[in-house]
Order: sequence, then C-alpha cells, then structure tokens
Amino acid sequence: MQEAEARALAGHHRLAASRHNAEAAAQRVGQSASALYPTVTATSSYSHTDVFGPDANSATVVTTPGAGSNVPVVVTGNSQRGGARKSLNAGLTARQTLLDFSRPHQLEQARQNEEVALAELDGIRQDVLLEVRKAWLTAFIDQTVLDIRRETVANREARLTQAQAFYKQGTKARIEVATAEADLAQARLAALQAETQLQVDWVALNVAMGRTSPSPYRLELEPEWDLVPELDGERILQTALARRPELRALQARLRGQLAALRALNAESLPTLSANATLQGSGAPTPLDGTWTVGASLNWSLFDGFLRQYRDGEARATARSLAEQFEQQRIAVYQEVATRLVQVRQAAEQIQAARTSLEAARESHRLASARYQVGVGSSLELSDAELALAQAQTDLASAANGLRTARAELSRAVGVENLAALPEPGDPVRLDPLPGHETERSDP
Repeated sequence: MQEAEARALAGHHRLAASRHNAEAAAQRVGQSASALYPTVTATSSYSHTDVFGPDANSATVVTTPGAGSNVPVVVTGNSQRGGARKSLNAGLTARQTLLDFSRPHQLEQARQNEEVALAELDGIRQDVLLEVRKAWLTAFIDQTVLDIRRETVANREARLTQAQAFYKQGTKARIEVATAEADLAQARLAALQAETQLQVDWVALNVAMGRTSPSPYRLELEPEWDLVPELDGERILQTALARRPELRALQARLRGQLAALRALNAESLPTLSANATLQGSGAPTPLDGTWTVGASLNWSLFDGFLRQYRDGEARATARSLAEQFEQQRIAVYQEVATRLVQVRQAAEQIQAARTSLEAARESHRLASARYQVGVGSSLELSDAELALAQAQTDLASAANGLRTARAELSRAVGVENLAALPEPGDPVRLDPLPGHETERSDP
C-alpha cells in the first residue's frame, strides 16, 4: 500500500496539475505585490531626415498707385540644395504610487487566492490517496478470492482422484466420478473468472497510480491495516471541522472576497503618485538635458453608480460563500458520522464472519473425513467445500470492508492516517460579514 501511495503522489497527473495551479497562484501574489514598487522605464529614439529638391519660383504682383494699371513683377526665389537632419532622443522615467488605499487589500486577496489553491491541492492529494487505496484494496480482495478459488480447485482435484479410486474399487458408483468432474469444472471456471477480474483490477490500480502499464502485482498488506483503531467520535469530528481542505478553501475564498470588498471601497478614496523624467536630445550629440518632476492626485467623484453596484455584487457573493461554508460543515458532519458507523459495523461483521468460518472449517473437515472412509457422499462434501469457500470469502470481504471504511473515514476527517490522529485544534470559522456579525453555532 505504501509503495502504491508513493507512486501515486509522485506520478498522478491530476495532482501535478493542482501543484502547478498552486504555483501559479503564488506567482499572482508576486504580481500583486509588484504594484507596491516603483517602475522605471527607459526610452530612446533616433531619426534621420533627408531634405532634397529646390524651392519653386515665386511671383509678386505690384500695383502702381494712380496709374490705373497693374504692373506684374516676377521675383525668382533662391533654390535650396538637398541635405540631412539627424536627431537623437533618450530618456529615463520613474513612477511611484505614494498613496493607494486599495493596493494592500488587493495583495491580501491574492494571498487568500493562494490559500485556496493550497487547500484544493491538499484536497486533491487526499482524493488521490483514497482513490489508490480503494483500487489497491479492491485488487487485494480479488487476489484473496482468487487464492480461495484455487484452493477449492485443489480440493476438488483431490476429491476427483479419490472418487476415481472408489469407482475402481467398486465402492462408489460412476455418478460419483461424474459429479466430482462437474464440480471440478465449475471450480476451474470460477478461478478463471476471479483471475480475469484481478487483471482488470491491476489496470485500475495502475491508472490510480497515474500509470498506463497493465503490470500485475503480488499485493502484500501491511499489518497495521488489520488493526481496529480506537475511535473517539467527538475528537474525530472536531479534527474534521479543523482540517478538512474544503472548509479551509471556502474560508480563504470568503476572506479573499472580503478583501476585494475592502479594496472596492478604498477605490473611492484619492490616490497620489509621483513621477520623474530625465530627457536628453541632440543632433545627434551632445545631448541637451531636461528633467521633470511631478505629482498627480486622482479622485473619482462620480462613476455612474458603478461602484455601488459592484459593492452590492461583492456583498452578495460573500453571503453566498458563507452559506456554502455552512452547508459544507453540515456535509462534513454527516460524512464523518456515516463513516464512523460503517467502521464500527465492519468491525462487528468481522467477528461474525470469523465464527462462521470456524463452523465451516469444522463441517468441511467432518465431511472430508466421512468421504475418505466411504460413508459420506460427494454431495455432502461438495456442499461443505462451497460453504468453506463462501465463509473464507465472507471473512476476507469483511476485513477488506473495514480497511476501506478506515480509508474513507481518513478522507472524511482530512488526515492520512487515523492511527496518528493529530490534535483537533480550532475549527475552521468564517470571518464576520459586513452587517452579519452574528456567529452561527457549530453543527
């Protein structure tokens, strides 16, 4: 089981994708924090302009006063010869936001979004562990069933050999041999079906570990999985309410939404920023330097009620997240209580199955002894074999049911190992909502 868990945690693509999502959320925190730092921009430009061709001639008309006639005078303009103009510009601009009340809340929102991603990563990790554990336990019970079926085949092969010996001696009729052959054929068919099912289980187990190879395994169970843990229902419930990743994710989502609400309210306050520019220009050198220092104050006085509607949307979203959180708490309570009942019931079924197995083994021993001395019938022995195989299967299923119930209870609590149950700690709680400070009672 531990090897299967290690392979799943190392190679499961769903878990790897969740890790990358958490990494992306951490990078978004850095993006939000970058707004608190100044920005520096360098600019430069170079231009080359060619001037070519002469200017056109120009004519001027002069009117002679009193003459009553116009005397045109043609003046020929000077021609300009072709040339080139070069210009080089370079500048450095620094900007810094001095006062923006919304930036810290935006950074807090990004951090809470990272907490959401980490909580979801924890939840997916626990889902992957439960998936591989259940696939492993399914393959293990079918492996056990296959061993039981093969044992039944061996018993019926021995019975066929004995029936043939009795028939040769004349102490049993031919029908005893035919019955033994039919029973052996059925046992071999059942063993083949169990082997086929086990091969399907191997494929499912490999997929649960994030692999596509249909490799077969011989599964060996760790002894601690057969131990019945001491279950303190109240402590287990408190641990679940403090550690379930779904609750932690909703708590972080709500905190992020409240941070977004505070950032939205802060946008109604003025923002102050400063900038400085150093500019040089020349043709192309030397550069004539200029510098500029300034500050700007921005204050949105009216935005067409946009901020009011955004505030209403944010508050409604926060209340929706709070309701989802309460519903999730109830679901956690229901799941933990149900898994506790299943674990206790599975433990009781094991005791009953052990009693039945002891009785079936004794019946099989007596039927086998009676058949060997020739006073028992093949039908009696066949029934005893079937009862023994069924009792063995029932005990294996009951034991596997307890292991599966333990794995599901671990997922319900939000821990990997019930035997190493941590201290419950404080339960996950919601931050007060604006206008809804009344705290709800625990389920």
